[in-house]
Amino acid sequence: MRTRALLLALLTFTAGPRLAAADADKPVPAKDAAGKMTLPDGFKATLFAGEPDIVQPIAFTFDDRGRMWLVECLSYPKWSRDGKGSDRVVILEDTDGDGVHDKKTVFLDNGVNLSGIEYGFGGIWLCSLPNLTFIPVLDGDKPGKPEVKLDGWNMIDTKHNIFNSLVWGPDGWLYGCNGIQAKSFVGAPGTPKETRTYLDCGVWRYHPTRKAFEAVAHGTTNPFGLDFDEHGEMFITNCVIDHLFHFVPGGHYQRMYGQDPNPHVYGLMGSCVDYKHWAGGDWTSSRTTGVGGKPEHSDAGGGHAHSGAAIYLADNFPKEYRNTLFTANIHGNRLNNDGLERTKSGMKGVRRPDFLFANDSWFRGICVKTGPEGGLYVSDWCDTGECHNYDKADTTNGRVYRVVYKGAQPFKGNIAKLTDAELVKLQLHPNDWFVRKARRVLQERAAVGKLGKETPDALRKLLSEEKEAPRRLRALWALEVIGHNTTAELLALLKDTNQHVRSWAVRLIDAAGNQTSISTALARFADKEQSPLVLNAMASLLQRLSGDAALRVAVALAHHTVYASADEASQLLAWYGIERYLSQVPVRRRSTMVVFFAYRPESRVVRRNFIRWALDQPEQPMTDLLNQLILDLPGASTVDRQIDALSTIRESLAGRPQVAPPRFWAEASPQFLKSESKQVAREAEALAVVFGDKGAIAALATRITDASAKPDDRRAAVELLAPRKLPDFAKTLHALLDDPALRGTAIRALAQLPDPATPAAIIKAYPKFTPAEKADAVQTLAARVGFANELLDAVEKGAIPRADVPVVTARQVLALNDKTTSERLEKVWGKITPVAKERAALIAKWKGVLTEDSIKKADPVNGRVMFTKHCAACHKMFGEGQSVAPELTGSQRASLEYVLENVLDPSAVVPSEYRLVNFTLADDRVVSGIVLRETKDAVTVRTVNDTLTVPVADVVTRKPTNVSIMPEGLFDQMKPDEVRDLIAYLRAKEQVPLPK
Repeated sequence: MRTRALLLALLTFTAGPRLAAADADKPVPAKDAAGKMTLPDGFKATLFAGEPDIVQPIAFTFDDRGRMWLVECLSYPKWSRDGKGSDRVVILEDTDGDGVHDKKTVFLDNGVNLSGIEYGFGGIWLCSLPNLTFIPVLDGDKPGKPEVKLDGWNMIDTKHNIFNSLVWGPDGWLYGCNGIQAKSFVGAPGTPKETRTYLDCGVWRYHPTRKAFEAVAHGTTNPFGLDFDEHGEMFITNCVIDHLFHFVPGGHYQRMYGQDPNPHVYGLMGSCVDYKHWAGGDWTSSRTTGVGGKPEHSDAGGGHAHSGAAIYLADNFPKEYRNTLFTANIHGNRLNNDGLERTKSGMKGVRRPDFLFANDSWFRGICVKTGPEGGLYVSDWCDTGECHNYDKADTTNGRVYRVVYKGAQPFKGNIAKLTDAELVKLQLHPNDWFVRKARRVLQERAAVGKLGKETPDALRKLLSEEKEAPRRLRALWALEVIGHNTTAELLALLKDTNQHVRSWAVRLIDAAGNQTSISTALARFADKEQSPLVLNAMASLLQRLSGDAALRVAVALAHHTVYASADEASQLLAWYGIERYLSQVPVRRRSTMVVFFAYRPESRVVRRNFIRWALDQPEQPMTDLLNQLILDLPGASTVDRQIDALSTIRESLAGRPQVAPPRFWAEASPQFLKSESKQVAREAEALAVVFGDKGAIAALATRITDASAKPDDRRAAVELLAPRKLPDFAKTLHALLDDPALRGTAIRALAQLPDPATPAAIIKAYPKFTPAEKADAVQTLAARVGFANELLDAVEKGAIPRADVPVVTARQVLALNDKTTSERLEKVWGKITPVAKERAALIAKWKGVLTEDSIKKADPVNGRVMFTKHCAACHKMFGEGQSVAPELTGSQRASLEYVLENVLDPSAVVPSEYRLVNFTLADDRVVSGIVLRETKDAVTVRTVNDTLTVPVADVVTRKPTNVSIMPEGLFDQMKPDEVRDLIAYLRAKEQVPLPK
């Protein structure tokens, strides 16, 4: 039996060796490799094909006879740029059904940059960078003349981000994936660039008879696996960031880096998993170093790099595997297996035991598919490197393995030779391999006019009489691919009792048809529809509608009560559809959209994003929209919506110089400035400052010095006015250094003002500061060269203890980039010694303190207090804290080694999004922090003690660093018992109570 390890609050599974040994000099011999694999009881692996018969197997598919068509990619890593190549396509047959091929035919030996293959419509479809190429299959398995169907895939800096994973979708389109570096403009040969479709990472599709090409959804990193579940839901596997995504047409998903192609999405949908197959950290850390991968990553699932996707819908494996997804974990030398479950509005992945362990450090799974007997096939690139080996690949080997459960029956036959009636009957087959082949053959016959007249009605009978949704959907999809789904029939299905049928009826409605009748019917039914799944389909369709038809559906979705409690992904999808419509509205009419989308939608995401969109418009339409937003603002129906609206307008205008008050501001503002809701009034004040409202600014200035005003209100006034740098405002703040209720806020605000009297005022008051205020003070004094020199004077004279200046502040002084000041820092404070040099000793020290016996005596309740005090400002765990730094709930926090490495040397391995960036501003201030968000006008930066919105116009230089925002010496700020308590809390499997 396998060893199961409990990791954090999640069950994870591992088996086989967990050694971190170096890669072997050569792979397990091909003849022995299958026998070395670890599988669940009852399963058997065979070597279907291996070297020397095949090498570099990057992709494969099956034809209608069950033969494997396999691509041998010899081009990688040096992609051919002259149109010449030696990649091969070979046909492999297992004539005796023993799981080992015994016949090989070379179909093609001059392929160029081949990375994907699919069979259908009388030939094979090939990803052949930069083209999607179709090659007819002639009699005797001879290749016909290649036809370039599409071109434009990027070859310049694509590297391993090639397009891939061809598969026929249930709707009759050919689907594929594309990587983040392959920034491409795709179209039929000869298409002008301006009319081509742009895509980088995401999914695309091509229709074989309509010759239409579309980007389906955008996001992820380098997706290299795509498949559909029994309800036709699409899933892709991915690398580095989360490994599994449920892709909905029209979606915009989380990316590893870079901007989404649409600047107005204002938010990206996430993955469908809340767990990872690696322990986290920098993406390079999970690269394999031996059998099973590095131990800390092996326990979690092997590593972040995934390739291939096969959702098991066959009849050979035990029932528990049906509708689960298999993917190759490249770094972990294994196959992961994820469950797929429906949520209220989408799908989620569920952690399951890893399925196959190759026990070979050379195993590099790439392509995973099910075969006609219900077996699972996986190709093995067989190398010591991975996709980042750009210099050389070992082209002497490669394997394909077959895994079956006992009782597998080989297939003998030819789907293409069956009658229409037999193909219809196959729509009910328990192995989806036959269902898909039969559906495609029906599509091919319909395309050439050879479909029997009785076939559509036979499929309609299945649709109406079958009880199970997956079987009914198969009939619906078959009707779609043969062109016999009418708009009337699909609209009628909106009344169906099954949400999956209704959802697919919406998806298949032809947006190029009569849009008036479509939108009228959809808007009518949308009011009654309560299934988020169906509403998501409507949001996807909305992106294909236009004009008044789109407006009807957009308004129906925006005002639907379901969105009051829908998850963020559903709300974002609705927004994407609405934004697509808004982009088509003539400029002169855009202000009329406020009444529909600013304050009335049930979706908070839609309301906020509409305001952001409105204020992102060019100057004149933006002014008109802002005027309309302010005019209609009193009509916002609840206090929460007023707060949302005011804050979103303020955030959208942040960083813009001299925003003139809207035409209706003087009339509308008193209602909000005098609101009974303190938060409404505060947001109105903040917006008044943005508009330069002299009366509001004067009132705030008066409040700051009014000792009878509430401290919270006074602090808020300081924070609002500090960025405006009013004359003599620094003097006002200097006076507040004697006020215990306000001096913390005043100290932080003084960093924004280049007043030469500030250092002396802070240093004079320093002895009466609290520890937190002292930390803020030294940060403010490190903000400018002049300030920093006075800080160093104070340290040298003993007015400020050297111990009060942490490493993070010393780094801030170095970031000022002033040679004299840097030299003085080294003399007065000392030289920054990289923690890496002391890491081993520090880890050994704390391991001696934090023994298992001592941790058993710890108080995790107090540990939660320590977490809140020292960690929660940046990290989130069990839903509490801030999302500035990585989420800790699913990290490797149960491992003391992992925690010590990351706490004691936080800059050893830092993901790019958590590295400090140094901004030099026009007033000579240097701000060091991580970028939380960014618009064309402003950058929001989280520093170690504040969050600032910096106008882009004020930024002189911007320099990323390799340093973490997490300060060094965290444990030095706690007593040993408090550190012990914190470690115990970090190990907790669920949230612990707060102290009484």
